[in-house]
Amino acid sequence: MNYLRFYVIVTSIIASNFYPLLYSVKIARADTPPISPIPLPPSRISQPTRNIPTQDFVNQGTEIFLNGKTLSIPWGQWRVGNNLHLGISDTALDRQMGVVLFNNSNYLSQPIDWYATPGARAISLNAKLSQQYRYLDITEIAKSSGWQWQLFGSKLQLNTPATRVINVQRQNIPKNGKITVTLDRSTPWKLSQTPTEGYLTLEANANPALLAQFNAPPPTFDPNLDPDDDPTAQKLEYKVTTNNNQTIVQFPIVKGQRARARLLSPTNLEISINPNLDTIPDREINWAPGLKWRQKWVKLGVNNFPVSYLEIDPRQKGIKIRSILALPNLVGTNHLIKFAPTTQVVAAINGGYFNRNNRMPLGALKRDGKWLSSPILNRGAIGWNDGGQIRIARLQMQETLNTSKGEQLSILALNSAYVQTGLGRYTTAWGNTYTPMQANELIFTVQQERVTQITPGNAIGGTNIPIPVNGYLLALRGQPELSASLPIGTILTLGYQTTPADFDTYSQIIAAGPWLVQSGKIVLDPKGENFGVNFAKESAVRSAIASTATGNILLVAVHNRAGGKGPTLSEMAQLLQQMGTVDALNLDGGSSTSLYLGGQLVDRASATAARVHNAIGISIEP
Repeated sequence: MNYLRFYVIVTSIIASNFYPLLYSVKIARADTPPISPIPLPPSRISQPTRNIPTQDFVNQGTEIFLNGKTLSIPWGQWRVGNNLHLGISDTALDRQMGVVLFNNSNYLSQPIDWYATPGARAISLNAKLSQQYRYLDITEIAKSSGWQWQLFGSKLQLNTPATRVINVQRQNIPKNGKITVTLDRSTPWKLSQTPTEGYLTLEANANPALLAQFNAPPPTFDPNLDPDDDPTAQKLEYKVTTNNNQTIVQFPIVKGQRARARLLSPTNLEISINPNLDTIPDREINWAPGLKWRQKWVKLGVNNFPVSYLEIDPRQKGIKIRSILALPNLVGTNHLIKFAPTTQVVAAINGGYFNRNNRMPLGALKRDGKWLSSPILNRGAIGWNDGGQIRIARLQMQETLNTSKGEQLSILALNSAYVQTGLGRYTTAWGNTYTPMQANELIFTVQQERVTQITPGNAIGGTNIPIPVNGYLLALRGQPELSASLPIGTILTLGYQTTPADFDTYSQIIAAGPWLVQSGKIVLDPKGENFGVNFAKESAVRSAIASTATGNILLVAVHNRAGGKGPTLSEMAQLLQQMGTVDALNLDGGSSTSLYLGGQLVDRASATAARVHNAIGISIEP
């Protein structure tokens, strides 16, 4: 029986460079008693079924118990006639299970490359949308592969037969080399890499004689390596180990090169290591009505950059775009792959900046017409509404307080970690309490538009002051003379205005910056948005949100160029301009860059993605 192409991964290996991906999962061999399989329908692989409404799902879950170990993978069951069908998230199949997804023209059908069926290197699976995931119907493939499965609550248990690694051969490792693995039958596998190491994880045991070949001392330094190659790669071991019925082939990689796996046959797997662009294939997948998942190389001068992005039609019925928070309030961060599913979105990209020490926002956030945090430093922001209208500009907002004595006071920031001398305002969107961020703050409690209490905050972090649900707090930093205008009992009237003025008409706003493209022309001005010189020149992984001439929105992640580092801000603007964007805004980048779709990060390994404060999420209403 042939099962190859349904792969697995091992514990926390840090991967990078756009396409290689890794999750922390341990898999054991399934030498267990047979399990009665779920009843299977006749073969219906070649033609897509109708898209069954979400309520027709019989069971859904987000964990698969594969050969004794748990994987965070969404799955679903639904009925077609009298038969139950089993589906697994397409992005999980692609990112965690080794299935190659080809381009498609219809979101209800997905061509794939999978070696589970003899001779079927390219087949088409039916696809079914839920509110958060796009499942591919693996029912017939699972049946023909001899898999056994059953449900345990919200977990789907899958068992597959055992396999043995017969031989592992290497040629010219680490530079422009190849590794060939021979098996006695097809089996789940996973390829991942860091900038200097590669890992092929096979659901199999290796012959003892084979393992003995790799007990010798590690290879010596290769004098043929270029001097500018990463020195750590020159010292890494090439080895094969087996543990808990899992075999791992570990091999060094020269910095700037990538590893790619391909099946020569169901029992022969080849890993090639080179800098060629074909290690990251172009991709255009119609994922849902109004939502495309795309991936390609974009050439800029002599450089080639891997770009992964989602293209959204905001006018498509059922599509909603919202700013989302890592936690219920404005203080705290989390990994996008963890909090995106809790917000019921199908897709998301990391959003604006935040203070990494106290995990508090540094920029504008507005959701469903309510301001959560104010803009800072004249930085770029994007506003949009449910009608598909989009606006990017450098944004400012001025809040004012008019006292019952006729005085007018300026508020410098709303719910912000950007601390300045003067008044800051904090609402329950910040949290239940406020803790002073500077020494000797004076905190004014305002309830029902009246000052009701004055509390000295003597030490940073020393006092947790409740934020009233029917009002807000004013934090006075320096300028003690302003306290004379805010005695207990003072009635306050709050007002504000934005620049540009029309920005306040947009129900959704998120800020980051710098502004990159306006009306098809590059308008990059880091200094004008108060970014540092080093930030402007840095080469780094980056993310952006942009609009096209057709009114579509792009959520874009750009990773390291072939053989080098990520783009500078100037290169990012040029890349987006070359992609045909009309307007574009840079988002938080580096390790924050995370592009989420259907339960997975599709641009990088989740283990390499940092926690973020907020994001831009896409939901699809049934």
